Amino acid sequence: MKSYHSRPITPREPVRYRDWMLKSYEIVYGSAPFDPSRFAEARPLALASLPEPAVTAVRPGVGFIIEHQGNAVDYLVLGWWDRENELPLRVFVRDDGAWRPARGSESVCVWDLQVIWHERQAYVSTILGSSRGRDDYIHHPGAEFP
Repeated sequence: MKSYHSRPITPREPVRYRDWMLKSYEIVYGSAPFDPSRFAEARPLALASLPEPAVTAVRPGVGFIIEHQGNAVDYLVLGWWDRENELPLRVFVRDDGAWRPARGSESVCVWDLQVIWHERQAYVSTILGSSRGRDDYIHHPGAEFP
């Protein structure tokens, strides 16, 4: 196993898709700059997996996207809040040029979990913690990422 080294995590502009409002993050391995074109095919694939309608009595229509530019593999992680306090996740992988849903034991990694923890905290303090709405969640102050 390799030793852990932090990776830059950068919040990006929120994504609006139909009635969904999604925070967006990039994570980059190494010194190369983030290349959004690497994720152009993955994003529509991921967004198509969001349930409709976005907003229900138990689904506030908010979540997040992580575009992780990895070492040998790129990942896109989509999470949304549902059933009041649950976080369904979908992971998409590009390892041989083509994007596909994760399979087998492919999942989120320790860097993705840093974002997911921050999003848990934001969700608890906004949507579950008060009568504040979706905009408060989307604009919740960012964590200090490396």
